[in-house]
Amino acid sequence: MTKTFLLFDSDSLKDFHKRIFFSMIVFLFVYFVAIYRIVEIMVFTSNDINISDINQFKERGKILDRNGNLLATSIISKSLSTNPSNITNKKELAEKLSNILNLKEDSILKNLNKNKHFVWLKRNITPREHQQIIDLGEINLRINNERKRIYPYSNLPSHLVGFVNIDGVGQGGVERSFNKKLMESEDVYLTIDINLQHAVRNELDKVITNYKAESGLAVVLDLEEESIISAVSLPDFNPNNNLTFNKKNLINRVVQSNYEMGSTFKPITVAMGFDKDLISPDMTFDITKKIKGIGDFTKYEGNGIYNIEKIITHSSNIGTAQIASIIGKKNQKDFFKRIGFFEKIDIEILETAEPLGNKYNWGEKETMTIGFGHGFAVTPLHLVKAYGSIANNGYEIKPTIILGTNNQSSKQLLLKNETSEYFLDLLGSVVTKTKITGPKVKLDGYEIGGKTGTAELFSNKGGYHKDRNLTSFISVFPVNAPKYVVLTIVEYPKKINESATTGATVNAPLTKKIILRMIEILKIPKKYSKEFLNADIKHLYKHQNVTF
Repeated sequence: MTKTFLLFDSDSLKDFHKRIFFSMIVFLFVYFVAIYRIVEIMVFTSNDINISDINQFKERGKILDRNGNLLATSIISKSLSTNPSNITNKKELAEKLSNILNLKEDSILKNLNKNKHFVWLKRNITPREHQQIIDLGEINLRINNERKRIYPYSNLPSHLVGFVNIDGVGQGGVERSFNKKLMESEDVYLTIDINLQHAVRNELDKVITNYKAESGLAVVLDLEEESIISAVSLPDFNPNNNLTFNKKNLINRVVQSNYEMGSTFKPITVAMGFDKDLISPDMTFDITKKIKGIGDFTKYEGNGIYNIEKIITHSSNIGTAQIASIIGKKNQKDFFKRIGFFEKIDIEILETAEPLGNKYNWGEKETMTIGFGHGFAVTPLHLVKAYGSIANNGYEIKPTIILGTNNQSSKQLLLKNETSEYFLDLLGSVVTKTKITGPKVKLDGYEIGGKTGTAELFSNKGGYHKDRNLTSFISVFPVNAPKYVVLTIVEYPKKINESATTGATVNAPLTKKIILRMIEILKIPKKYSKEFLNADIKHLYKHQNVTF
């Protein structure tokens, strides 16, 4: 007879075996839970590359200048998060993290007390902070890998490049306007030359500092390419540091600020009258008496009978007002519409503002004052575009900041070629036939034309400041074969030793220095011809290096 073996063959043995069996089950359960937690901690919260947001998105495209210099790119960054429900020693941990992360303890504790399974404690922590967090030994803190946007040239191209928020979404400049393209990992090349940008910013900053001015801007437009090769607005900001993101710094004055441009409008007024055959170069005007309360800042010369060239070179408000009166309101409005003074400029920056123009009375006197740049406000880029289009044989210029944009096929003739030639002659006369402006901007071997502007600034209380000016100088260079438009504007320069602060004293020398830097960086030869201008000069940009 076979003997049957019973696992539980007695009540006492049965109870004993049950306890052993139950203990083994508990032990195995605890063992596997412990193994799971160890694996989770070692793998899923590893301080090396972990499964994180980094794999959920494509790498954001780069932004580069025309020579391939890197203006914006992305790197891997560490961020700290946790599941608050897993934290038991919240007060103690908040105190420790406060010392490491340089954050307020109350703020950290508030996050740790949230009824959530995931909270950010700090994004983009430093390597030192990362190591100190590891040293804490708190297993419920999680290090996440993210992509952080960095800007190697910091402030230099900040208004054009823009910046992104903490989640990598474009908030200004090209980062904003090309956000979708950049998120698809496509690179964007700008038309600016970062070497020239550095030189222009440096010269502008010195003038602003010297005159203790509130702000300033400078633009360089390449007429052949219709591209902006430099655009600086000061003050600016550092896209790597959001502490610099205040309203004053973020304003791109080149495209967002509206100004009454003063006397820089005078050549435009003459161009519109000449183009309509309403005036001719041999016409003369009596500027000895005010007209409708409009006067000049300096006493007239000789008998006070000025031809059009002398009205421009002597910057006569009275003479320009008479020309504007002949042109009339309707023709003035039609011309402004043609050159784009009533609409936002179509350029690849979404922050671009519409011109304020004249939203109030526009009667006979206003037509006269608008003729010399008083009572009508546009952005600086509107003025650059207008000068560029008139100087470009009358063909419309459509400024761009994106390399490779071809605007040539859409050229529209805005005015006659003869008008363009006369306009350029007048700008040349301002430099060659004036006693103050000319000597401050002349360059041996280079034909420069331009016009100064000095205008009273708006007051927030209404009307104008009597002691606050906007000074400017806009140049076409070389004026005998137009290739570049250069505009500089300085807002509220203070007097130095009681000397006048005008476009001639503040901006003409500044523009000259910028042109000198252009000659150096772009290798522009003396007296270069139209044949040279029509040649492909892109090779001039290839080997420029950052000089700071």
